[in-house]
Parts: sequence; C-alpha cells; structure tokens
Amino acid sequence: MNFTSLKFLIVFLISTFLMSCGGDDSKSGGKGTVNFRFKLVYGNEPLEMFKTYKYPVTNDNFYLTRLSFFLSELKIKSTSREVMLKDIDYLNLTASHTGNTANTGLEYKISDIPSGNYSAVQFGIGVPKASNAKEPKDFSASSILSSPAEYWSSWKSYIFFRPEGKIALDGSTVFDTDFALHLGSDDALTTYDISRTIQIIDGQTTNVDITIDMQKFFNSVTLHDIENTPQIHSLVQLPIMKKLIENLKTAVK
Repeated sequence: MNFTSLKFLIVFLISTFLMSCGGDDSKSGGKGTVNFRFKLVYGNEPLEMFKTYKYPVTNDNFYLTRLSFFLSELKIKSTSREVMLKDIDYLNLTASHTGNTANTGLEYKISDIPSGNYSAVQFGIGVPKASNAKEPKDFSASSILSSPAEYWSSWKSYIFFRPEGKIALDGSTVFDTDFALHLGSDDALTTYDISRTIQIIDGQTTNVDITIDMQKFFNSVTLHDIENTPQIHSLVQLPIMKKLIENLKTAVK
C-alpha cells in the first residue's frame, strides 16, 4: 500500500468513527415508546384533588376539584431533527391526581417513535390559532375539538387551561366559594420548550416527567387575587387572565 492509499484509509476510518460517536440522534432502525408523566405539584409536594392546601400569601384553605387542558403540537427534538408526536389532544388530570395516584401523575404514552437520543420536549397548552378560529360544530364527532363543553361561545375560543375548585376566604373554615380560573383566546396559547435527556430505545419505554406547580400558577410573576376574581368568564377579565398566563409559564417544568 502506497502512502496516498494509506492516507485515504486513515481519513476514512477517522470519519467513520466520528460519525458513529458524534451524533446525538445517530441511532436508527428501531422504534420505542415515550411515556409522558404529567404531574401536578403544590410547591414541594404532589398535588391531590380534594386535599386542602394553603393559598399563597393569604393562607386561605382551598382544594382543587378539576384540572384539564388542551395539549397541542407535542414533539421531541435533538440538535438535528424533531419528531411530531401529536397535533392536538385533551388531557384531564383530575382522576390521575385523586388519592394515591398523584405521585404517578397522568401517564400519556406514544409508541412507534424512531430510536435515538433527543434533548428537548416541546408542546403548547392551548389550541392553535387556525383551529381556535373554528367552533365545535366545525369538527367531526370523533375530534377532540368537537366538545361544546370546552368552548366559550362568547369568547369565540376554546378553554385552554381549566383549573377549578373551592376556597374558604378570609380565614373561614367553610368552602363556600367556587373558583374557575379558565384561560382561553389566542393570547393564551403558550409553547413550552423544555430541556430533557430522552433516549428512545428499540422496543422499550422511556419515561419523561412534566410538572405543573399550581402554587406558582397562583403566585409567581403576580399573586392572583382570588377573592376579587374567583372566576374568569368575561372578555373584560382579559388583563387578569394574561397575568395568570405569565404565571403558568413559570409553573410548567
């Protein structure tokens, strides 16, 4: 073998080695499953429906009875590619956070994902603008967007994020005030891009945890005045709702 041939052989071997070791999503040919575990927390503890917690600052006793939201454009990404997993879905976390199920959260599994290493998960909470411009009657009965119960006709918008519960205001021990802090309208659509080390292995299931801290939802960028605004159902409340949207951005991790 002459010097030129030897030189090309060395370059080829080095290139092959770098290709096999350097790519973050270089594995191919197999498919695995990702199990997104959506978990509600309140500060440092798992959140349970119907369990009493202290509202931030005021320390009023309250509990949640429901939490649900639209999940949109769910994907996982690496430095060189992204894989769309779901365009739109509706997640109700109520049953999965009742009693001793709160530690596990809502398990949301998606199969047939190309094997490889991914570095982030991205999704929206809300309904994309093109779909939100329509009404439930515009969708087939099989569509997640066909439910009138999740639509505000007066706002011409779906209800993107829906936490509900009861609170005992002013130090009372009686839970006599209902709260429903519904978020919606195009302004409420928020995209989350969360760094995660995700390795999809052929034939295996990979868990990915996503948490929503409801303590931060009530009080992070701004403390929500729940006594004066226990319910959001009117367009005149849009400035208040926008503050809760900013809080939600800090709550999702």
